[in-house]
Amino acid sequence: MRLHVLAVAVALLSSAVPATRVAARPPERPAQAGPYSVQLIGEEGDELPTFSHRGRTYVLGSLGERYLVRVRNHSGRRVEVVVSVDGRDVLDGRPATFTKRGYLVDAWSEVAIDGFRTSRASVAAFRFSSVPRSYAALTGDARDVGVVGVAIFQERELRPVAPLRRAEPLADERRAGAPAEPGRSAPAGEARADAAPAPQASGARAAAPERSAGAPEAERPGLGTEFAEEHESRVRTVRFERASARPEAVLALRYDDREGLAALGIDVDGRLAARREAWLRDSAEPFRESGYAEPPRGWRGR
Repeated sequence: MRLHVLAVAVALLSSAVPATRVAARPPERPAQAGPYSVQLIGEEGDELPTFSHRGRTYVLGSLGERYLVRVRNHSGRRVEVVVSVDGRDVLDGRPATFTKRGYLVDAWSEVAIDGFRTSRASVAAFRFSSVPRSYAALTGDARDVGVVGVAIFQERELRPVAPLRRAEPLADERRAGAPAEPGRSAPAGEARADAAPAPQASGARAAAPERSAGAPEAERPGLGTEFAEEHESRVRTVRFERASARPEAVLALRYDDREGLAALGIDVDGRLAARREAWLRDSAEPFRESGYAEPPRGWRGR
């Protein structure tokens, strides 16, 4: 397992803008909006295959594969990110809302969120599963399985920060696993977790629990995200005051397996493009118009 995880400070919303001031939420945007972006990162540390389709962003997942959610903040302002997976808040596991606390991301920085938080010291890993064994289905509601959302809130106090000479990596392997200095608390965005342990082999995972035949989740195809093995991932709580109760942006990724994405018309393997080319060649006509040949654009024959 080559995922090294950066766990950051968690916002304490006692000083946040009151929920009563929340306006209608901004429209969902693809995986990038201005200086903010979100990706799903696989077990080898690479971004999972990602496709744009009809204004949305889709990710190809594989059953049993572990992933993390990486959020990047390429602005000069610290932000709070409230993250949901399958409609579940990644901090408390309950239905996600904008009023809940989130992770802090420093200016010109990023955070890798590696599971549903079980305590300040650990998380249950994100792992692609069938819909019946997804965390959302097992907690009673799989309506929003297949989507990862990120609501981004700017901080009230504007503190411009000059960009670093190079972007901070997902993890600094030179310091990974190094103990913190006694008496030194990590600044927001730098509280480091130990390297994540190797995932269990697919055959070692417990069998999916039985569900009643009438449960709609039991018949749904495609992928969900399970509440997988627990591992260490430490955070601390700090104060953060939102500039507005309305998110600056709401980013979203939708994921599924190969069959599910293909059913949406997404050309996962390049086969649709090949079929279109075959159709174009098969339907080519030797004679379409009469007259003389027109020079192509940029022709310099004279």
